[in-house]
Amino acid sequence: MRLGVIVIVIGAVLLFGVQVLLFGGYTRDLTGLTSQAQQSRELHEQLTRALESNANLSRLFTSLNSQFEDILTDQHSGQNKGGRKETQASLRGIGQISSRDSASTPDVLKLPRDAPERRVYPSGNEAEECVGGLHNTDGTVAAVVTVAFNRPDYLERHVASLLNVHSSDPANRRKFPLFISQDGTPVHEATRHQAQSYKEVSYLHHRELIKPVTKTSNAWDKLAYYRIANHYKHIFKTFFDCFEYPHVIILEDDMELAPDFFTYFEALAPLLDKDDMLMCVSSWNDHGQVQFVKDTRRLYRTDFFPGLGWMLRRQLWEEFRDNWPQSFWDDWMRDNSTRKGRHCIRPEVCRTYNFGEVGSSIGMYYDTFLAPTRLNDDLVPWLDIDLSYLQLPRYDRDMEVMLEAAPKAETAWDAQQWHGDVRLQYKSQKHFEQLAVAFGMMAEWRDGVPRAAYHGVVIIHYEEARVFLEPTAAVMAEIARTK
Repeated sequence: MRLGVIVIVIGAVLLFGVQVLLFGGYTRDLTGLTSQAQQSRELHEQLTRALESNANLSRLFTSLNSQFEDILTDQHSGQNKGGRKETQASLRGIGQISSRDSASTPDVLKLPRDAPERRVYPSGNEAEECVGGLHNTDGTVAAVVTVAFNRPDYLERHVASLLNVHSSDPANRRKFPLFISQDGTPVHEATRHQAQSYKEVSYLHHRELIKPVTKTSNAWDKLAYYRIANHYKHIFKTFFDCFEYPHVIILEDDMELAPDFFTYFEALAPLLDKDDMLMCVSSWNDHGQVQFVKDTRRLYRTDFFPGLGWMLRRQLWEEFRDNWPQSFWDDWMRDNSTRKGRHCIRPEVCRTYNFGEVGSSIGMYYDTFLAPTRLNDDLVPWLDIDLSYLQLPRYDRDMEVMLEAAPKAETAWDAQQWHGDVRLQYKSQKHFEQLAVAFGMMAEWRDGVPRAAYHGVVIIHYEEARVFLEPTAAVMAEIARTK
């Protein structure tokens, strides 16, 4: 029965394509053509929903739909300079695809397209079937997904920045396809309307099937954190398991981007792929406040998961998938049991700026730690820069040389008066927190790791000094025992 429906609908698609072939080169009633195209698209949407339970057939139809949309686009825009010959070639391509066995569909999906088309996907949930099939990821570095909920004004500001940077290079349409994934059941309509207003950005909606239940009655154990974790799981499942992108970059709807945001991630994607000791690449420095940073080209490894504009590779999701937490997903990423000694790459000067004073954390630390963050404005040519210094074991050797060469200060006040590199040791977590407060830094410590630390060392600029907050051997031994 289902196969018969598929044959009928594909036949309808081919019949409409023949109409385009026969009459595409002649004057016609564009209003009538638009009406036919709309009817065809409605058929496509109905068939897509019907085939969600069959992955191979769904992928086949996605391929047919993609090539057919290209034909329609060519006919409307007049960009098809070859006229009927190119249209005939496109239709022959559709015929060849439809005659293939469905098991070979992944090979078929390598389509000669300049960039993915913007789409609105059906609502979905992490426990349900895929909302769409395999995407053509040839030439793609990462899918870029903005997480949204109920802040249309924030989303508008974010997307304005996103599109401004993204459009600076036409190749970004292929390298970094853009998506908005909105959470909420029922959906926040003003945000949905804003999200679907962009022709360059595809839209997804995460639907809640069962209301989560908090584990405790504590005030900090909010339902919102459970819903956020479920939303992220749906995103990763969709983009890694269903669409099969090699990397996903997660953004939030209260972020602005630096002008070199995309080249930064493009340059670091190969390192993320080949270095088993890397877990992510982040655009964020937890100590990125204007008073603590200087060098726009300097990158570091860190044991502390930064989040806030970050890239994950598919292989890590396959490891995380079955153990994804019910809530507080970011803290889970910082647990030693999750991290397993792996690091993230982070910049000295942030490539994202968080303007979200109002959100699920109700502006936590915003005035002190987020608002003063410096957003890079230097167009760094990342693709031309040698980043081999980030590789192990060279990175560790260089760090040891810098620490050995830096004089040791006895107090925070002494270090603050220094010119050049200086070491300042902390003897316990409490001592580190005291030093952090003296400098005006975030003092947070998770599972034995201070924010932005690598092997316990936190690096900041302060006036004329570059300060290395360094753990004593006793602290490092205690941290090692807790892992």
